[in-house]
Amino acid sequence: MAITLSTLDPEKREVIDAAKANDLVASWKEQLQGETTDKIVLRGKSYTSEAAKVIADFLTATENGQPSVASGTKIAYIDDIIASRPEAEALEVLTTISDAFKESRLVEVDLSDNAMGTKGVVACKTILSGPTVIDTLQCLKLCNNGLSKYTMDEVAVLLTEGESSCIAKNLTQVHFFNNMSDDDGCASFKKIIACAENLTDIRFSGTRAKAKGSAFITSGLKDLAESGRLGNVTRLDLADNSFGECYEDLAEALCVCSKLEYLDIHDCCLGDDGIVAVCDALLEAKQSLSFLSISGNEIGEEGYEGTKSVAKLIASINDSIVSFDASENELKSPGIRTIARAFNSGTVKEISFNLCEIGTVGANALIEMVPRVPNLEAIQLDDNGFLENVVDRLTDTFGGKLAEMEGNDDEDDKDDELDPEELEEISADDEADENETTEQADADVDDLANQLSQQALETCPFSARKGLR
Repeated sequence: MAITLSTLDPEKREVIDAAKANDLVASWKEQLQGETTDKIVLRGKSYTSEAAKVIADFLTATENGQPSVASGTKIAYIDDIIASRPEAEALEVLTTISDAFKESRLVEVDLSDNAMGTKGVVACKTILSGPTVIDTLQCLKLCNNGLSKYTMDEVAVLLTEGESSCIAKNLTQVHFFNNMSDDDGCASFKKIIACAENLTDIRFSGTRAKAKGSAFITSGLKDLAESGRLGNVTRLDLADNSFGECYEDLAEALCVCSKLEYLDIHDCCLGDDGIVAVCDALLEAKQSLSFLSISGNEIGEEGYEGTKSVAKLIASINDSIVSFDASENELKSPGIRTIARAFNSGTVKEISFNLCEIGTVGANALIEMVPRVPNLEAIQLDDNGFLENVVDRLTDTFGGKLAEMEGNDDEDDKDDELDPEELEEISADDEADENETTEQADADVDDLANQLSQQALETCPFSARKGLR
């Protein structure tokens, strides 16, 4: 089995100079006695140009007719390797390390946490678009790189050169997070994914996209869905975008994501209409989500239709959901009660409802939820303005599972801000929904029984008739 070559003290932040690089190479040579490697981990250190050359020389050396270490490397973690280096030296380090993998048929590359800019991307051209990775590169991470719209355009050019034989075609995982791409950067992202044929893990979040740019994201995903190239996605992180005006395209894309397990769409300006459309799409896809974050989407601002849709979605994923976050929405007690009643899950471990304007009625619903979530490990309910005695009851109920409640001692119950009729109306709606669900379940059982009886008559007519006499 191939081993991983990593730094001597991975958790320690330090500058690696030539002397330390020689020590590192010596340890690698010792580890490789009778072994091979397919993974190089250089992350978390700041390398001088001299150190980079020492490492590159080791990776590319061919001694006694043996192939170089780099030639067998498939995974390269070279994220966060130029911190505090002057620009000229940083670019030299990136170029030296990147070129060291010119013979590598890399499958996975992580270049995150390097303040690159367009010059840095060009410096890493060998591992982003070199001839040996055109047919092999599948997983690429460029997170927290400060990628401007111009740099994103350069990335798109490198990844899409050659059209039918481009790098982007084979990508299964593409991560762009916490960059400065803005709206034009979103257009570049759309160009990249347009060439991909089998994406399973997409992250494009925290990129300062406004409404115009966000529309590029959703239309790009919709195009993939319509061409049959989005159905294998299992992980989708689109947090911190502005989908308020383009949620229809997002919903159409999600309709085909039947394998989706992880969805992060927090802070996406969806509103009630948007979250209804998204939940309907997810219900249609019949996925099995284990992670869902919809926090910060203004759900509940215009009523309770959004929370009802969320509750229906929760009811459909009770057998798979592990982590659920709906914090920073205007759910209020009626909305919380609707969602809490939907939980009946043996899988859920984390639930978050911070800053949701919850009062006593909502707290009671959460307390009543406890027997239906037996494996819950953590719940967050801070900044809801609970009365002191309500905080005490929640603390007694959830114990150590409940996160700090520093923002919840309030003199006024949040429910006092609601009309009594509003609470009663939602209660009636909830009861009607429950009755409708029960009636539908009974009808389904009756239909199944009739089908089985009919099958018995058709397949075993003699036995059936004998039984009826």
